[in-house]
Order: sequence, then structure tokens, then C-alpha cells
Amino acid sequence: MRFSDIIGQEYAKRILLRAASTGRIPHAFIFSGTAGTGKKSLAKALTMLLNCSAPLSDGGCGSCRTCKQIIDGNFPDFNIIAPKKDKYRPSKISIDHIRNIYAKLGFAPISKFRVIVIDHAEEMTEEASNAFLRILEEPPPKNIFILNVVEPLNLLPTIVSRCQIIRFYPIPAEKIADWLVKNKGLDRDTAEVISRMCEGSLSKALELMEKDFLKKREDWITLFIRLPTFSKKELLSLLEEILKNKDELLDILIVWRGWIRDLIVMKETEDKELLINRDLSHMVEKLANRYILDELVVVMNHIHSAEQAISKNRNVSLVMRKVMMELYHLRTISH
Repeated sequence: MRFSDIIGQEYAKRILLRAASTGRIPHAFIFSGTAGTGKKSLAKALTMLLNCSAPLSDGGCGSCRTCKQIIDGNFPDFNIIAPKKDKYRPSKISIDHIRNIYAKLGFAPISKFRVIVIDHAEEMTEEASNAFLRILEEPPPKNIFILNVVEPLNLLPTIVSRCQIIRFYPIPAEKIADWLVKNKGLDRDTAEVISRMCEGSLSKALELMEKDFLKKREDWITLFIRLPTFSKKELLSLLEEILKNKDELLDILIVWRGWIRDLIVMKETEDKELLINRDLSHMVEKLANRYILDELVVVMNHIHSAEQAISKNRNVSLVMRKVMMELYHLRTISH
């Protein structure tokens, strides 16, 4: 894998390539950015570059034994530590995870560098964080630690102070659309809609691509428009139905937030090129004047807060009920 294979993140690539070329590689990095922006991919590319038997100017050759092992996921000196993956039941990185790292550090790397990635490092327990801090205080040679986080502020300050922070930024929608067309065979229109909905995350774009997302998006927007006409009994029945499929909750909220954002943009600028749902601009233009701007902003912010609460598994039913009631009461501000 070469650095050029990774979409965007030119700043991060430049820093890592410079460090590799000079041989002055920090013992620990913090890769900071939202999910799906290339943090794990760049960690893998760095591991290949540092350990490849015939490295190229921007990455491993991809064909030597080491590169093939890294690509196949069975290279002993590339390790990813992560909490158990569960969208609505986030787990923690425990002291046992850090003890496993200690065990690995008891042996010298078999390659030039061992790279240990702690994914979602902000999920380390206090005990795990303190144990990992002790590793950073006396880092063993030829070991590189990469902590993937959304925001460094969620780590112990004493950990942050011992790491070089590299920011990862949302991937431009146009680059994601180009990649989806080239690598996944999507038609241009579909790729552009998904790229604008995924908020700069390639992994989110791939997830949406596999969910028949465009059809569901239109259904959810129609539901948003019709919601204020429901009776309260119908509203509660709909809430029960939505809660049955928890895997779609965040997608629904993302669509609703994007739709409200488009209504706000249309009211403020009337510029269709700025819309997320550009293919539905005729609907946005028609409906925007139904709503009061300030109320739309408030509801959009509440939906964003709901997304964060659901991601942290905070009483999903109550959170969704509040959102539905917010949308229901938009009827009182329609013209």
C-alpha cells in the first residue's frame, strides 16, 4: 500500500513521509479525526514503508514478503488494539488490553519496527490509560505507538504530551465520489449523493452504498415532511417501528439533519449548488419557506446532539422520542 492509495490527508502523509525519510520517527503518534478518514489505512501504509524490503518513495512495494503479510493481516509486528465493535454498546479498552501490549514488548520486534495501533484510544479505562502512560514514559526502541482518536482532549494530558499529534480532516466529497465511481462502479449521480451525505468519511460512504440508501433516504425525507400531520397515536406507533431497527437510527438522523441543513441553506442563500440533497433541490426550494429559520437551526442542533447520545448508547428510546416530538411540533411554525 502506497501513501498515494489513500484518499486525501495530504498533510498527514507529508509529515509521515518526512519522518520516515529522515529516520527521525517519534515513538508515539496521535492520529486525530473522525472515523473513516484514513487513520488505520495510513498506519498500515506507514508500517509497510518502514518495514518493506524494497520501499518506494511513498510506501511499501506491495510485493515483498513483509508487505504481503501486512496486507493479509498476519504480520506479527503490526498490531491493532480496539474495543469490541458494537454500534450501540460501546465497550472499553481495559487493563488487559494494555497487559497484552506489555507482553509483546517483552520480545524484540522481528522486523525493523513494530507498530501498535490503539483504535478508539479514548475508550481506554482510567486504569488502562495509566498503564499505557508508563509505557510511554520509557518507550522501548523500535516500537511505534499510534493512538487513533476523534479528539485528543479525551485522552490523559500526560499521554498527549508524549505524542506527536497529526490531524486527519474530512475527505472532500468530490474525492469520495471519484473513488466510488472508479473503485465501486457507482454511477456518478449516486456517488455524488452518497459522498455529500457521508460527511467526509469513506467508511460511512461504503456503509451507505450497501444499504440501498438512496431509496431509504427519500422515504425518510417524505416521513420528515409528513410527520407534523400525524396524530400523537400515529407518532408513537411510528416511533416503535423505527426503534425496531436500531441499525438505521443514526442513518435516519443524518438524513433528517442534512435535510434541515438544506432547508436552512435554501432560505439563506437560494444556492442549489450548496445543497447536500442536490438531486432533490426542487423539493427543498418548494418547502423551505414553510419553516422559520431559527426553529430549523434549533431542531438541527437537537438532532446532532441526539446522534451523539445514541452513539454513546444513552437511552436510545428517550432520545428518539424527543427528536420525533421536535419534528412533530414543526407544524406550529409552518406557514
